[in-house]
Amino acid sequence: MAISPVKIHLFNLFVKICPPSRLNSFKVQLLRWAGAKVGKNVSIFSPRILGQFEFIIGDNCWIGHDALIFGAAGSKIEMKPYSKVASRAIVVTGYHDYGVQYDCIAGPGKCDDIIIGQGALIDTQAMVCPGKTIGEKSHVAAYSVVTHDVPSFVRVAGVPARVIKNFKEQV
Repeated sequence: MAISPVKIHLFNLFVKICPPSRLNSFKVQLLRWAGAKVGKNVSIFSPRILGQFEFIIGDNCWIGHDALIFGAAGSKIEMKPYSKVASRAIVVTGYHDYGVQYDCIAGPGKCDDIIIGQGALIDTQAMVCPGKTIGEKSHVAAYSVVTHDVPSFVRVAGVPARVIKNFKEQV
């Protein structure tokens, strides 16, 4: 089920005036009321959630201050259990088909789903582009831009994000 645009607008108004680390259970209830599927023990600071998309948040997830979660109509963003979207991170499912044949270089709008794997972290001011999957227990470093799927158990960094560390080697 997609989020209701009117209800998510009311959610955004509430989190804007609410202290970021307060009234968490009420924020979770509001997000469920807006149409999101929200698991147990979820912490929500003060994100901005926009769009009419399917939003699934697993158990024990965390969404930070000023995170921007934007889902185009008909898309889905799923946060698997224990995943985190840090403060000011950007997760967006919408994009355009680009080409000179259109009146504007940015042609028709499109969308692709995003999946954030179990235990993964999208760090501060990182961006996940449409259609990407972040693997289990992977770390997208601060200020990185994810333009390709991220494998499990790695750290990616940079623009575009590239693997800089493999956590499996530590085991």
